[in-house]
Amino acid sequence: MVARKRRRRRRDPLRDARAEMYRGLVRDAAERVFAGHGFARARITHIARESRVSIGTIYRVFPGRKGEIYRAIQEHRGTALIGRTQAIGLETWRQRSDLLDAMAAGVTAMVEFFAEHSDYLRLVLREEKAWAAGAKRSSKVQSAVWREGSEGIVAMMRLGVGERIFVDDDPEIMARTWMAIQEAHFGHWLEQGMQAAPAEVARRLQRQFLRSFCRPEVHAARVVDERASTTTTEPAHATSGDAGAAERGA
Repeated sequence: MVARKRRRRRRDPLRDARAEMYRGLVRDAAERVFAGHGFARARITHIARESRVSIGTIYRVFPGRKGEIYRAIQEHRGTALIGRTQAIGLETWRQRSDLLDAMAAGVTAMVEFFAEHSDYLRLVLREEKAWAAGAKRSSKVQSAVWREGSEGIVAMMRLGVGERIFVDDDPEIMARTWMAIQEAHFGHWLEQGMQAAPAEVARRLQRQFLRSFCRPEVHAARVVDERASTTTTEPAHATSGDAGAAERGA
């Protein structure tokens, strides 16, 4: 009889929806708390205050307490980040069949995601150190997310090497190097108060990618193409004198 009552409670859609709502409130509040205090110094009382959810309710929806909440954040945001960047990169590849354009689109999507979720960026830089390290994470889902992201980059590197776009090197080492480069750029952006616009951060990462992994002739051609594109977007009637006058007026 007791088992039957428990089964009925688990099937209650209103109860499940309420629990999921509380989980979302707690997860989002904990993301802010962990980003500000660090995981070790954060307390459940901080999360309860930030989420306006009672401690008893938090323990009910997250029986594993802080560790389970942290894993839920990583799984939720990590899955969303990988899903967005890969979808945008693949769609660009389908439309243009240009590997470097697909890479640039994925990078832009990643930067924009972190701009939208700056607390998550603080959290992963603070707690998930050494992005390029192996897939040993605190949960199976986190490890799966890391592997999915890593394998996507490895596949891109392997394709680029095969197409003679990238230098001839080990695709897995290249992928891990790229992840370490991303960590460095995002860390610098955060330390500078995220003052640089997301578009500029994306351009910096894209330029770093070209310098680090492309064959010299591919890199040179890409730079020429970018300069030509920039030139064609400038007004045809503009002169150096006009530019100087504009600067003085500004």
